[in-house]
Amino acid sequence: MERGSPDSGNSLRMQGRFMYADYSPLEDDRNLVEVVKEFVALVSRLGRLDVNNRKLASLASDSDRLRQDIISAIKHIKTNTTYTMEKFHDEHADVLSNDLLTKGAALLMDTKRSLSDLLATTETGFDEQHTKYREKISSKISENNTAASSLVQAWLSGDHRHLPRIILSHLNVTISASLDGKNGKSYDIVRTSASAIVDAGSDQEGPGALPFAYSFRIDSSELEFWNFRRNVTELGIRDLMLPIGMKAPVSEKIKQKFRFGSRKDSEVIKEPEFVKADGYFLVSATLQGFKTLVLELAADPSNMENGDVFRIAYDVGSLEQQNAAGASMPKLDYVSKEEGNLVTETDLLQIAEVKGASDLSKIRLLGTAVLSRSRILQDPQLLSARGKLEELRIQNDKVVIPAALDEGQYDSLFTFLESIAQSYSPFVKQMQARTPVKGELTLKEELGGGQRKEYSVRSEELRSQLSDTERGKAIAYALGL
Repeated sequence: MERGSPDSGNSLRMQGRFMYADYSPLEDDRNLVEVVKEFVALVSRLGRLDVNNRKLASLASDSDRLRQDIISAIKHIKTNTTYTMEKFHDEHADVLSNDLLTKGAALLMDTKRSLSDLLATTETGFDEQHTKYREKISSKISENNTAASSLVQAWLSGDHRHLPRIILSHLNVTISASLDGKNGKSYDIVRTSASAIVDAGSDQEGPGALPFAYSFRIDSSELEFWNFRRNVTELGIRDLMLPIGMKAPVSEKIKQKFRFGSRKDSEVIKEPEFVKADGYFLVSATLQGFKTLVLELAADPSNMENGDVFRIAYDVGSLEQQNAAGASMPKLDYVSKEEGNLVTETDLLQIAEVKGASDLSKIRLLGTAVLSRSRILQDPQLLSARGKLEELRIQNDKVVIPAALDEGQYDSLFTFLESIAQSYSPFVKQMQARTPVKGELTLKEELGGGQRKEYSVRSEELRSQLSDTERGKAIAYALGL
C-alpha cells in the first residue's frame, strides 16, 4: 500500500517497505527503530530538565531559608550590640557625664551609630545579592521550561514521523485561516490536531492513548496568498452570483400593497434573489479533517455584526471529483440583518428554485480555488519551518503547554509521553521477539533490486538513557524495554 494522501484524514498508511528481522511485514511504513530512538532521546532530555528544575527549586527554597537565617542573625547582632553599648553607658552614666569625659561619651555614641549603620548596610547588601541570586535561579528554571517546550514543539511538528500509527489513524486535523482582528490585513493560521478516543480492546496493536490535542500557529508573513486579505476576484473568479434567499419581486410587492380584502392575504410569489460576490472578502477558510472545507465571505470584514455574510461548506472529495454531476451539493447559508436582528437563511441550495437559478459550477470553482491554496498549509515541512506550538492539552482540560510548564509542572507532560510510549510498546515487543539477537530491536528495509538494509539498537542502550530519572524509568517500562 502507498502513503496516504495529505487529505485522507490520516497521516499514514501501511507501505510494506520495512520488515521485522524475521522478514514478516511491519504494520507501518516508517523506520520504527529510529522513531523509538528519537522518542527515547526526547524523554531523556525532558527528564534531565525536570530533574535540574527540581534541584534548582530546592536550591531556591534553601536559599530563602538561608536568607531568613542570615537576616535574623544580623538583626540579632544589631540588637545585642546596641543593648551592650547602651548598658555600658547606663552603668557609667555618672562618670561619662563629667565634662572631662564628654569626648569619650560622644565616641561611644558614634561607635554605636557606626556599628548600627554597618550592620544595616550589610543586611541590605546581602538582601540585594540574594534577590539577584534568586532571580538567576528563576531565570534558569524559566530557560529550562522554554527548552522543554521547544523540544516538544520540534517533536510534535513532525507528528507524521513521530506519533504511533494507531494515534495517527485516529487524529483529527483542522487547519483554519482567518483574518486577524476586525481590521486584519493578513490571515491568522492555526493547525489543531485532536486524538480520538480509541477503545483499547478494538485494535490488536494495543491500548489507545489518552485523549489529547495540540495546536500550532503558522506564520503567514511569507505565504504568498495568505499574507494579505483576499477577495473573490483575487481567486480568479468573476461575476459570481450567490443566493441570499427567496424574495418577492418589486412588482409583486406593489401588487400586494394595492390588493383588498382576502386577495391581500393571498400567497406572495417569491423568486430567488442573488448578489454579486466579486468584492466580498474571504474572511476565513477552515479545512476540517481534510474532508470538509468551510468558507466565510463578507462584504465588510470589519463589520460582520451587521450581516451580509456567506458561509459555504464543501465536501473536499466532491471538489476533487472530475465529474461534477456526481459531486455533493455545497451547503450555503446567508446571514443578514433584519430589524436589528441577525437572520440566517440556511442551506439555500436545497431550495429547488435557488438551485435551478444558481451557477453551481462557479460556486464549486470558488471552493476549488480556496482548496488549492490551502494545500500548502497541509505541508508537514511548513509546520516544522513556520509553526509555533501554542498549546498542548491532555484529557480535554489539562493544559501542558504553556500553563503547566510555565509553572514548572512536568507531571502532565510525562503522563502524555507515557501514553505515547504505551501505544508504541506492541511494536517494541514485536521487534524484540522477532530478532535472532536477544536484547535488540531490529528492522530490515527493502531497498529494491534484492537489496536490504538493517537497523538495530540494543534495548539496554535505550534503557540506559532513561535510567537516570524516575520519569525515564516509567517511560522505559511503558515502552516494554
